[in-house]
Amino acid sequence: DVVKFAFLMTEFEADVIRATASPSNTVVSKMPACEIQYSPQLCQEILLVNEVRTMNIQQPVPSCILLQISDELDAAESEAILFLCRDNSSKTNVRDLLEDINDYSSPIPFGLAEVLYVIKRFDLLKKYLHTSKATVENLLKSRSSIPFSYRSLMVGISEQLEESDLESLIFLLKDHMRSGGKLKNKTFLTLVTELEKMNLIHPGKLDLLEQSFQNIRRIDLKNKIIKFKQQQTAPPPRYTNAFGVPRSNQRVLHVPVRPGKAIHFHKDSLPVQETGGFDQQTEAERYVVRKETMGFCLIIDCVGNDASLLENTFKSLRFTVRTDRYCNVEHLESILKDVANMEQHKNHDIFVCIIISRGTSNSIFCIDSCSLGFSLDRIKHIFTGKSCPDLLGKPKLFFVQNYIAQEDEDLDKMIEADGPTSACAHSPKIPVEADIFWSHCKVAERYLHQSPSLPSLYFTYLSQLLNDVEKRKQMHLLDIHTELNRIICHRQEGCNIYQQHTLTKKLFFYPC
Repeated sequence: DVVKFAFLMTEFEADVIRATASPSNTVVSKMPACEIQYSPQLCQEILLVNEVRTMNIQQPVPSCILLQISDELDAAESEAILFLCRDNSSKTNVRDLLEDINDYSSPIPFGLAEVLYVIKRFDLLKKYLHTSKATVENLLKSRSSIPFSYRSLMVGISEQLEESDLESLIFLLKDHMRSGGKLKNKTFLTLVTELEKMNLIHPGKLDLLEQSFQNIRRIDLKNKIIKFKQQQTAPPPRYTNAFGVPRSNQRVLHVPVRPGKAIHFHKDSLPVQETGGFDQQTEAERYVVRKETMGFCLIIDCVGNDASLLENTFKSLRFTVRTDRYCNVEHLESILKDVANMEQHKNHDIFVCIIISRGTSNSIFCIDSCSLGFSLDRIKHIFTGKSCPDLLGKPKLFFVQNYIAQEDEDLDKMIEADGPTSACAHSPKIPVEADIFWSHCKVAERYLHQSPSLPSLYFTYLSQLLNDVEKRKQMHLLDIHTELNRIICHRQEGCNIYQQHTLTKKLFFYPC
């Protein structure tokens, strides 16, 4: 009854209640001809309800409201919410997922308002978040989140597909799926998820879906795909954010304000961007990197000085790290093939392979004393998209610290290259495939003997650059590598870094 009564008092000011929260006070409400005696307990109850009513939806919603929202969702709506958050969460229970969305420390970059808007539960927006469809719609227009826009598009299409259309789509696309068209749940979103796992569709790759809608004569849905693609290739507007917060991290904010009231921000609560603008990177310009599952890093240290440093660096970047120490050539090949065949790659956005060993310009010896070595070319070919389909379209990075064993080899003739077309007679050739980055640091073995227990300068400074959050935000991989090369050239004589790449986008070690 207290709750119902408090909701009836729509215009009653909470500060008036606070001022009168004592047994002796009598408060005349704005309801006609109604004098009410308030006890402290009643006032506290009303204050609690009033805070829920007028809460900023950027703040966590009480668990009781989350429970009520989840209870009002049907199976299709629950599936849509799980699909919307697939890039940021692996949760399969919608109630658990709503808790994550409600937790602003989670990697999910949008809130309950956006989710309820996309699944068209405008009644829940009004009932529980006390905001309107128009309010959320207007605020969403200022956002530029391609993954969220893409998933919202797929949810919208699923609502417009007839059952016969879905049957036709599954029949058309069954040869593209591992399951042969046998879906666990026969829904459009399940179909899209299966195609995503095969890397057949993603926000920048929708031709297959567009052609399929053409084939089943759903031109209206084909046009939606075309419109989305055009929007993503359009030049992004220059954006100045008064709070200096990236758009991808902003959530819809609605604050109910009564007449005569003002909104105040603490001066220390948000960073202020005083000058300049913010250029929103588009999907076409940078690789997709998620905070939760940034990448997989394989470290093979046959010298023993760098593994611990590199483990700490990549774990801090939220990489899954595997480290193998002191392996021979035969074991190395087994390790590489095992890692290449892991299904885990489909859950990660970046693959990193790091090798530290003695060797020649074209091969590594591992711990073998008498060996022809393991060809560096073979390492790269094991992880091409053709050999490892789960890495297709994803950046594959190789960092090699090679201590050249032959003292008579002329290191000064080693050429440093800065692009995908550079060549060097002493360096392995990069496979003719996109999305590969190769960095090969060559130094004479005598430098290893001079500091037998210290990490290499190459990986020491690479780790320093990657651990710098501001540099990771502002500098993509090629810029970081250029900075690394500059530092090494000034710090270690006789050290040569050879670089090649076929990257097609900018790679930032920071979630987009």
